Amino acid sequence: MQSFPRQDGRTWLRPVPGRTAPARARLFCFPYAGAGATVFRGWGPGLPEGVEALAVQLPGREDRFLDQPVDDLDELLTALVPGLLPFLDRPFAFFGHSMGAIICWELCRRLRDEHGIESFRVFVSGCRALQFHKSRTRGTADLSDTELVQELVRLEGTPRELLDNPEFLSFVLPAFRADLSLFTSYVHRPSDPLTCPVTVFGGSADPRVDVEHLKGWADLTTGPCDVQVFEGGHFFLTTQQTGVLEAMSRALAGGGIS
Repeated sequence: MQSFPRQDGRTWLRPVPGRTAPARARLFCFPYAGAGATVFRGWGPGLPEGVEALAVQLPGREDRFLDQPVDDLDELLTALVPGLLPFLDRPFAFFGHSMGAIICWELCRRLRDEHGIESFRVFVSGCRALQFHKSRTRGTADLSDTELVQELVRLEGTPRELLDNPEFLSFVLPAFRADLSLFTSYVHRPSDPLTCPVTVFGGSADPRVDVEHLKGWADLTTGPCDVQVFEGGHFFLTTQQTGVLEAMSRALAGGGIS
């Protein structure tokens, strides 16, 4: 996917091929731990006309492999905000799965607090409401590569044949280690709720996120909060992609985009 011009020496966004109509709104998509922008490459045709999907490419993965991964959320947001601001010149929505949900939600709060702008809708997926997040005391710097691979196996988001490939692991483990540190060390700091509508997606068999965790997102916004549960585990996002995109399209259309 073609990148946008660099902002502050970094390339943050990848256009997701899809609709051809002029964009009236933008949807920014934030990947889960260890993943890159290409996990959203098939999303464009499933979204409404007039919605331009942009996948966020975090440092240390895919074509940003040579960039140092960031393991601290505040540091990541400080670098990310200047890269995204030029593209927030029209209505925008955020989508994030698992770790990506934490990033996009905290990005929303920072944009509101520091720049006075807010997303017209947020989609959070496969993630506990932030007040239920459990940080871990053990850091990931001392985890062995074997332990990191075991974590990837447990998450069931990476084909086993890739995890048995040493060359593939050399590419993904540094970013995954940083992402896991960011995710597990996150501490929710209560503040004023957002005001935008929120759509929450979860998997019926996700061992880490149950329905009550999903419903808790309603406490973090004064806008309406819609919870939808799909069949599958933590990565229902892949197995139920058509249904997820249909639900997102309805929500975006309901916001007056199409």
